[in-house]
Amino acid sequence: MNPIDFRGATFCAIDHTLAAGTTTTYTTTGTAHYCINGLAYTAAAVTNAATPTTDANGDAFTAVGANKGSVFVMGLNAAGAIKVMQGEVTNLNGATDGATATFESLPDFPALPTDFCPFGYFIIKVGASGASWTFGASNLAGPPSNTGVAARSVMVLPTRPQAS
Repeated sequence: MNPIDFRGATFCAIDHTLAAGTTTTYTTTGTAHYCINGLAYTAAAVTNAATPTTDANGDAFTAVGANKGSVFVMGLNAAGAIKVMQGEVTNLNGATDGATATFESLPDFPALPTDFCPFGYFIIKVGASGASWTFGASNLAGPPSNTGVAARSVMVLPTRPQAS
């Protein structure tokens, strides 16, 4: 039997339970125990913490327009700061409400910085009758009319976003 080699691994070792907070905020539960390149870190749970208005590279998020969807990966860096990276914006099936819309093709996860440990992601789907939605400026909670917001907690990212 071959031993599993975790040297240099990056992962979240406990469910940090990502959820929408109120308005543009997010909430987590439990202390995050995570690892970046083999080094151990912890981060306390947060309630209604502000979402970043730029991604981990300092770039503006791309708006998700009507009949479009995207994935936003939430992570922590070695300093315990929240960081977010946006995946591609892809087409939905034309349903009026984003909560019931489906992706024509699931969006890819974004490339992540080396100092970034994912602990969850949000899937945003704006229906054909929805208004443009931007991470950090638009509400996660509610959500806005004809917009679907789903949170997923992870230890490592799956190969593709799980949209259902």
